[in-house]
Amino acid sequence: MSDDFIWVTDKETGESYPIHYNDIEESLLPQIFTPVGGFCYSAESFIRLPLSQVPFFLGGWLPRQGKMEIYGQPKSGKSFLALQLARCIGVGEDFVGMPTNKAKVLYLQFELGARVLQERMQNTGRDYSNVYVGTTFSMKLDTPMGQGMLIEALAATEPKVLILDPFYKILQGDENESQDVQVVIDFLDSMIDQFECSVVIMHHPGKDLSKGGRGSSVLGDWVDSYIEMRRIRGENGEHRVKLTPKLLRHSEIPPEPLEAIMGGDFEFWVDGQAGRTIYDKLSRFFVEKKDEEVSIQEILAQGFGQRKATHDAINTLLAQGKATRVRRGVYKWLSAGLTITRAV
Repeated sequence: MSDDFIWVTDKETGESYPIHYNDIEESLLPQIFTPVGGFCYSAESFIRLPLSQVPFFLGGWLPRQGKMEIYGQPKSGKSFLALQLARCIGVGEDFVGMPTNKAKVLYLQFELGARVLQERMQNTGRDYSNVYVGTTFSMKLDTPMGQGMLIEALAATEPKVLILDPFYKILQGDENESQDVQVVIDFLDSMIDQFECSVVIMHHPGKDLSKGGRGSSVLGDWVDSYIEMRRIRGENGEHRVKLTPKLLRHSEIPPEPLEAIMGGDFEFWVDGQAGRTIYDKLSRFFVEKKDEEVSIQEILAQGFGQRKATHDAINTLLAQGKATRVRRGVYKWLSAGLTITRAV
């Protein structure tokens, strides 16, 4: 009999008969292919396991139960990018032109207070469905207390993607000492095993950005994907960045880096992302007008996009408190509002 069949026994008749693997309900396969020694399988059983058909949460960058590090200079916009990544995976939206697979995300911020993080999220005007966020300054993952804090958060939220921002704030030891960093890495590996999640780490570089993330090299050796974020010169004060994969263990490194611009909604976008382009162009138009009143006819005459999409962008700016309605059909940018070039 072929190895593609297994013998099963009818409980009522006691008779045994062969069934092809393809005829077995997928939900029953884990009961048939049980591990030995806790986590080992025969090779024949392993290749038939009904594993997830979603190998990546982000393009070829973030594998399922994988690790990714994004490192960049201060003021390059790392935390804005991390928050955008959380949102995009949470709702299954493209992230700076790359496809995502929808999954629950937990974003933990260790530098910003709750009010600052809340303001950033409000200013985007975006949907954060399927995303959990938290801020704390005391979660050190090389200490029992800090490890307990993360275990409690993961158990409560059950995310498939965990984002830690930034790395230096989650260890009490020295980030330059491999044995200190290894404690954190080993603990995160245990979390990946226990909660079946992927981990994204936001990190600072050393003095020379080209030499990678700051501190011990064991962190860079541990991750599956190693992404450099570099701020580059943009036109008219644009906040433009270049994202360059230095390592992608499970896919080909693209021939050219990915370039993105921070829009008026404090998210990064690439040319061709239609909805965000209208919003950004409208924001820039208002900023250029400064304190002038602008009519809806003047706005539509700019040709930013379809009439409904333009009205939607106006309503978003009003909801965010960046613009105000002076009277019916007339709007004005609020000088006290946020500018489009700010980034941390």
